[in-house]
Amino acid sequence: EFTFVNDGLTKLYGYSTLQSMIGLPLYALYESSTNERFTNTILPIVQQRGRWRGEATGLRRDGLTFPQEISITAIEGGGLVIVVRDITERTYAEEQIKHLAYHDALTALPNRLLFKDRLTVAISHAQREHLKLAVLFLDLDRFKVINDSLGHNIGDHLLQSAAARVQSCLRDSDTVARLGGDEFTLLLPSLSVAEDAALVAQKILDAVRYPFHIEGRELFVTTSIGISLFPDDGTDAETLIKNADTAMYQAKEEGRDNYQLFNAFINAKALQRIALEHGLRKALANNELSVHYQPIFDFRLNRITGMEALLRWNHPTMGMIPPAVFIPLAESIGVMVPLGTWAMRTACVQAKQWHDAGFRGLTIAVNLAVCQLTQPDLLARVREVLDDTGLEARLLELEITESGAMVNPENSIRTLYELKKLGLRISIDDFGTGHSSLSYLKRFPIDTLKIDQSFVRDVNNDPDTAAIVTAINAMAHSLRLKVIAEGVEFSEQAAFLKRIGCDQMQGYLIKAPVPADKFLALIETAAVDAT
Repeated sequence: EFTFVNDGLTKLYGYSTLQSMIGLPLYALYESSTNERFTNTILPIVQQRGRWRGEATGLRRDGLTFPQEISITAIEGGGLVIVVRDITERTYAEEQIKHLAYHDALTALPNRLLFKDRLTVAISHAQREHLKLAVLFLDLDRFKVINDSLGHNIGDHLLQSAAARVQSCLRDSDTVARLGGDEFTLLLPSLSVAEDAALVAQKILDAVRYPFHIEGRELFVTTSIGISLFPDDGTDAETLIKNADTAMYQAKEEGRDNYQLFNAFINAKALQRIALEHGLRKALANNELSVHYQPIFDFRLNRITGMEALLRWNHPTMGMIPPAVFIPLAESIGVMVPLGTWAMRTACVQAKQWHDAGFRGLTIAVNLAVCQLTQPDLLARVREVLDDTGLEARLLELEITESGAMVNPENSIRTLYELKKLGLRISIDDFGTGHSSLSYLKRFPIDTLKIDQSFVRDVNNDPDTAAIVTAINAMAHSLRLKVIAEGVEFSEQAAFLKRIGCDQMQGYLIKAPVPADKFLALIETAAVDAT
C-alpha cells in the first residue's frame, strides 16, 4: 500500500488529491496482466537485487492506459520507492519511426525491408508445403520523362495511382511494395503452377496501360515486369529479388510494356556481376580504390568542422562504379573487411596531414560495414590504425548503420563500448531506415545520430516527414546526442533543420564528396576551426 505519494503521481494517474491514493495497493494502478508480471517477475527481481527499472503500462483512474518508464528500489524496513515517468510522446515517436521504417511514405505500401521479411516467411512456408511462389519486379516505362517535364507533384500522383492499380490486380494474400522511385516488387505466394505468375503480370500490364487522369491531364504509361520463381530461380529472398530485377531489365531491352521470366542463360547483368566480382577482388592490389571526402557543416559555428570519408572504385574499363553497387558486392563476396580497413587507414592518414597543417579541430567520420562490426579483431585493427597514423582518437568517428547494429545488438553494444574506450566517437548512420527499438538505442554508447536523406528530402513538402524529423531531433537531444542531417541539397531544407535545432548537416548544398586535394582547397578557403 502507498504511504506517501507526490502531486506528480496523482496527476499522472488522474486522482484528485494525494489522500485519495494513500492506502491504495500497487496493483490498483495496473491491469491484471501487468500485475501478474509484477508478481512473477519484477518484484522477485527487486527482492533479489534491490532495484528494477523498465517499462510498463499504467492504468489511470478513468480506465485509460498509458506507457510509462518505472523504477523500483527497495529500502530498509521492507518498503519500496517507486518513480514513474509518462513516456507517451516517446512511444508515439517510436511508433512513427517504426511505421516509416517499414512503409513507403508516398504510397503507404510496404517498403523493401517489410517486403523482404514477408518474402522470407513465404519462402519458408513454400518449402514446407512444396509450393511455388513468384517475385515480380515492376518498373514504370519512361516515368522519368513525365516526372521531369510535368513536375514531381504530378509524378507523385501518378505513382500513387499506378500503385493502386497494381494492388487491384492482386489477391489479399499477395504483397506489393515500393522500393523507391518508380520501382515496385510483388510477392505472389502459394502458387500451384508457375503460369499463374505470368497471368498476373499480363493483368497488371493491361491495367497500367489504361490512361491516367491526373490534374486535368490524360497520361499514358506502360510498365516492364520481371518474374523469378521459387525454387527454380532462387531459394532465398535476395536471389529471387535480384533475378526478378534482372528479368525486368530484359523486358526493357525487349521493347518495354511486357514481362519476362528470369533466364540465367541470357542474363547479361549476371555476367557483369561476375566481372565486377573478379575486378573487386583485385581492386585494392591494382590501386583502383580511393577515398573521397564530404564536408560536414556545423550550424552553430557556421563553418565546416569535419568530413565523412567515402570509398570510391574506378574500374579500369567500366569507370566509376557506384558505391551502392560495389559495397554490397564486397560484403557478399567477403572482401569488405580488408577494403574497409584500407579506407579507414587512408582517411586517418589524410586527417592527420590536415591536422598537422593547422586544421586541428577537423574530425573524420569513417563508415563501418556490418561485417567489420562483427569481425573479432576490429578493436585491434582500429587501435593499430590510430597508433600507426598518429591521429588523435577524439578526431575519429566511426559510423554504423541502424540496421547493421541490430544484426546482433548485444554483440554490437559490447564492441561499441570497447571502441569508445579508445577515445573515439560513434554515430548511427541512416537513422530511421532500420528497425532498432529505442530501448536498444539508449543502450548503444553513441554520440551522434545521422538522419537519413530520405527524410531530409521531404521536410519542406510533407508535414508528416517534417514531424518525424523534428521528433528524431528532439529525441536525440534528450538522449544528449548530436544530430547530423544527411543529403541536404536545398537552402530551404537547411533553414528547416537550423530552425528545429539540428546540429550539423552534410550534402550537395555544402559540397559533394571530393578527392583529398580538392577538399583541402575547400577547407583552406572556408571558415574551419584551426585551433
